[in-house]
Amino acid sequence: MSQIMAKNMLRTERMILITCFVGMLMSGVVEVQANSPPSFDPIPGTNPQSYYDMDKERFKENQETNVVIYTLKASDPDGDCITFDIIAGYEFFELVSPTTCTQANVSLIQNLDYETATSHDVTWQLSDGVNTPVDTDITVYVTDVNDNEPTFIGLPYVVLIPEDYPIHTPLYRISVEDNDVTNNDGTITLYENNVTSITFGMIDYGNWSADVVLLNELDYETFSGYFLLEIVAVDNGVDPGPISANTTLAVYVSDVQDEPPSWIGEPYVGTAYNGTEVGTTLVTVNARDGDETKHNEIQYFLTNESANSDLGVFFDVKQFSGEVYLTTALVSELHGHHNLTVLAVENDDNQDLEIRTSSTLVYIRIYMDSQDTETVENVTAVTWVASVAIFCIIVFFVIALCYIEGRHDFKRNNKVAPI
Repeated sequence: MSQIMAKNMLRTERMILITCFVGMLMSGVVEVQANSPPSFDPIPGTNPQSYYDMDKERFKENQETNVVIYTLKASDPDGDCITFDIIAGYEFFELVSPTTCTQANVSLIQNLDYETATSHDVTWQLSDGVNTPVDTDITVYVTDVNDNEPTFIGLPYVVLIPEDYPIHTPLYRISVEDNDVTNNDGTITLYENNVTSITFGMIDYGNWSADVVLLNELDYETFSGYFLLEIVAVDNGVDPGPISANTTLAVYVSDVQDEPPSWIGEPYVGTAYNGTEVGTTLVTVNARDGDETKHNEIQYFLTNESANSDLGVFFDVKQFSGEVYLTTALVSELHGHHNLTVLAVENDDNQDLEIRTSSTLVYIRIYMDSQDTETVENVTAVTWVASVAIFCIIVFFVIALCYIEGRHDFKRNNKVAPI
């Protein structure tokens, strides 16, 4: 019975205390302090006021990843421990340890690219476990650096020019682009075999545009093939420095009809006798197109001087075969040596006559009969033998004189004095 009474008294006391406390609250005797949310700390000395929330911070696009790039700082008026979180922008940034109740470290987890995005929006969230979490929207800016090499437009670079291409005339346009926004210009240079070319040059117009020009005349017959030129583009980047790129330009040279016919088998010598039949071929001349890649047909003619002279009555050349032949029976007055001038002309009306024509001399020896030839040959042989004999005699006498003079000098130098 006594225990039941005690419990009832305890309940009564509690009810009295609760009633008194509620009454005091309603009367304003007791004041309850409201719990305040956390916020980012202000950065001292900033105007306008900035906070340790990374807002408007600038990071180079080549910023290293997976390292601490910023430290967030916040505080809670009630001293509650703050929990940091990232709600937006987590594709590029994350919070990494160590963190405390008032600080959190930020790391970059993906490479920045100024040419893709110049800024990124991030939302931080602060929570003290009591109040509704606080979201803070900030913007992080990306700054440009020179991290892209120049890019050649229109590769591959190949051009075909004729060997008579005019010098100092542009033959190929080189165009370059640079994706770096703030370092989008530079210089373009040309090299051949790692040195400055003496055959080709470069006209740089700026704004990543240049022309390749020919500096010296080309000759397909001297050099047939192609030139492989190195093209180098260097940008004007400062941070962290200039970047270069290179490619090649292949310049092929084509042949043009600019070489006259060339003669094969010179000198040309023909022999005729007083009884040689009309129509007999005395000698055959042979020429071919001097150009390497296209061999035009060759036609042969006597020059006007030869055709209009007395010789032109007796000799002629076949137009397509080059055979120099006798057209009229010989007369005794023509005995001796005579010269004919034969022209070789390429069959190409697109060329100037001067370019497609060349000449050669044909020596015609005319004898009264075959015995003249034998006589001449015999005389020549005798003359040759006589010349050799005379030369040997002269050599013998020189040797003999040297021997005799040497003996005299020896005797003089070795003469024994009388006793």
